[in-house]
Amino acid sequence: MFDSSSGGAAVTEVSAAPNGLLFRCGGAATRLLFLSDGVLRIELSPTGTFDDGFSYALDPDTVWDGPRTLDVNETGDTVSLRTDRMEVRVDRTTGCVGTFTLDGRAILEDAEAPAWYRDEPATTGITLSKRLREDERLFGLGDKTATIDRRGGRYEHWNTDAFAFERGTDPIYKSIPFVLGITIEDGSSPAADHALAYGLFVDTPVRSVFDLGSADPNRLRVEAKTDTLVYYLFHAPSPIEVVQQFTRLTGRPPMWPKWALGYHQCRYSYQTAGEIRAVARGFRERGIPCDALYFDIHYMDGYRVFTWDREAFPDPDGLLRELKEQNFRSIIMIDPGIKADDPDYAIAQDGLERDAFCRMPDGSLATGEVWPGPCYFPDYTRPEVRRWWGDLQRDLVEQGVDGVWNDMNEPAVFNTHRKFEGDIEENALTLPDEVQHGYEGHGAAHATAHNIYGTQMVRATYEGLARLHPERRPFVITRAAYAGTQRFATGWTGDNSSTWDHLRLALQQCLSLNVSGMAFVGADVGGFIGSPGGELLARWTQLGALTPFFRNHSGLDTPPQEPWELGPETERVCREAIELRYRLLPYLYTMLHQATADALPMLRPLALMHPGDVAIRMENPAGFYAGDRLLAYPVLNKGQEHADVYLPVTRGGWFDFWTGARYEGGQTLRISTPFDVLPLWVRAGTVLPLGPVRQHTGERFDTLTLRVYPTRSPFTSVLYDDAGDGWGFKQDDFYRCTFHGACSDGTLSVRADIEGSFPAPWKQWNIEVFGAAPNEVLADNEPVDFEYDGACARFTIRPSQSFTVRT
Repeated sequence: MFDSSSGGAAVTEVSAAPNGLLFRCGGAATRLLFLSDGVLRIELSPTGTFDDGFSYALDPDTVWDGPRTLDVNETGDTVSLRTDRMEVRVDRTTGCVGTFTLDGRAILEDAEAPAWYRDEPATTGITLSKRLREDERLFGLGDKTATIDRRGGRYEHWNTDAFAFERGTDPIYKSIPFVLGITIEDGSSPAADHALAYGLFVDTPVRSVFDLGSADPNRLRVEAKTDTLVYYLFHAPSPIEVVQQFTRLTGRPPMWPKWALGYHQCRYSYQTAGEIRAVARGFRERGIPCDALYFDIHYMDGYRVFTWDREAFPDPDGLLRELKEQNFRSIIMIDPGIKADDPDYAIAQDGLERDAFCRMPDGSLATGEVWPGPCYFPDYTRPEVRRWWGDLQRDLVEQGVDGVWNDMNEPAVFNTHRKFEGDIEENALTLPDEVQHGYEGHGAAHATAHNIYGTQMVRATYEGLARLHPERRPFVITRAAYAGTQRFATGWTGDNSSTWDHLRLALQQCLSLNVSGMAFVGADVGGFIGSPGGELLARWTQLGALTPFFRNHSGLDTPPQEPWELGPETERVCREAIELRYRLLPYLYTMLHQATADALPMLRPLALMHPGDVAIRMENPAGFYAGDRLLAYPVLNKGQEHADVYLPVTRGGWFDFWTGARYEGGQTLRISTPFDVLPLWVRAGTVLPLGPVRQHTGERFDTLTLRVYPTRSPFTSVLYDDAGDGWGFKQDDFYRCTFHGACSDGTLSVRADIEGSFPAPWKQWNIEVFGAAPNEVLADNEPVDFEYDGACARFTIRPSQSFTVRT
């Protein structure tokens, strides 16, 4: 029922607050705080008091300077706050809050004031209700399994071990309560790259539900099992800038090691040292590039974390050294559950002595069945436990482990229950709600800490690896996540299946995770459950070649699905897709740096790049951007021989990556889709860096290919490089080349501006300029020999030289 302090009451008091204001409606209070001109923090309290605002989601390194200007005015029943980006209006008669553009267009408005629900004597929930426009599209919410446009759905945030999930399964592994709203405004056309955009981040790790027009098509409703609530509103000129605002708030990803962008091979499990040696030999003998091999849980002694099964892996030090000599990185799985029924298990005994494990309210240890049997669970919300956990990795790091894969960290439990709304829910597959956590000294039950448990586990892992090997960049993978997890881990989409719908779903999940701040993600290539068959594995490998995390992974008791296991034609197509990945590494590494430095997503839905394009809104094409220059239309259907491909309107159009043919934007092409081709286009106005095919990222090369796709308008492109590991790039030890291109009267000129002190590893650039046949080519104003094959002119110059092509 509604409490007397519920929303909808008249505002009884308004007072100034730093960079905002506070208003009261009876006993309840709302505090508005502008972090910047386009980022607004809203705090809700039913009692009128506010705590210190602690949140695991927020990046502590981000500094907000407040708005440049803030004007507060009161007219009649409205109090308004106006910055250089937007206006906030508070209705004194109802307590409703609305945000507006400076010219008065609604961004996001309360449909009703926030309402607190009480089950006496304790407050149990709060509801937000916002208006939705008729043509508004909604994106984000992490890895949800619905369509990429979330409008019309109802979504629960509660990290869940969702083995064999299907389309529509909810909730699953990750809880990222961020929504990106995009509305095409009246008068938009296919050429329009603008729309009204906002972001809504409800920063509560408790169980919450987002109803995005399911119960009422005109309402966005959020229900959260908490009494106080903090949420953020973002507004910027474009959707991608809104995503940048959210990512700045919750944290950019670190610069992962370059080898993380290579191809990874995994199975649940390679159960002996002989098996993993055979897989390594299979890649190198067949000439299929690969950078990383994985040890799933069967490498452990009875599933005891931080141990080795010495019968199956008698010499782990030697094995890891051998793999490293073949230029493979070794990644191991570590789960949170620590075997509890073994008095000889030193790690469990050490944890008990340190009181590192979660406890019930009566002080007894919280346990649950996982792979080893009964397990204890570390309380990663305590700093001393995180440090203990991170240091447990010391032996593995010294043995030669290169990265850590944290799985089962929702946390997943096989046989437990939880209390929810007064009922007992059996087989809830996680710790009970009443389990206690330190929560950085604040204290919290698992009902509050559940969704951040996995994030704090990977935080402990990441910080430990950084501490144990400070000259090396950590590499961490997580299954569970809350907002901000990208600061500590990469991610994958969990236990998917070998079906064509899961291939489509994998793309949608990866795009949504990028919108939600997690840029470095991927799905299990080929599917984890079942057998993909040759065609599906090949098409999935083509898609994987463009996703940041590129790993083939298969489950226990499924047929092997390494690239060579499904016949010679599938092996050839998979090899070519993986080779394409390695050719694209200079571009992909630049994408990673842009994610780290500029909070830009690595994968982008078409609506993010062309929000005002009505054709994208109406036709919902299946293409996506990798970075800001490559447009892909992966084949997502069995037996597909043709595809309708929409090329958005851009300055100068598009070039076919494979043929160099140029096409105008704003049109739909009917193309053939041969088994061995990933449909791929390059945006005009691009200098695309390509490396040679290599067997691993550590293989040196001295020639870089630069493909130039000109446009008549001035254009820029960026190439970034550094040592690929370590932290020297933070002290100017990097290489960043900005290409400035201009076309005039049949002459293309490209200038290279260099920043940073890192010496470029290339001795020469092979230039390929697509377009008309040239009459003359100059490098630093000196003539250069060239060849022209009807599609592009080719010539070689020294790195960093400027060049001119005259037609």
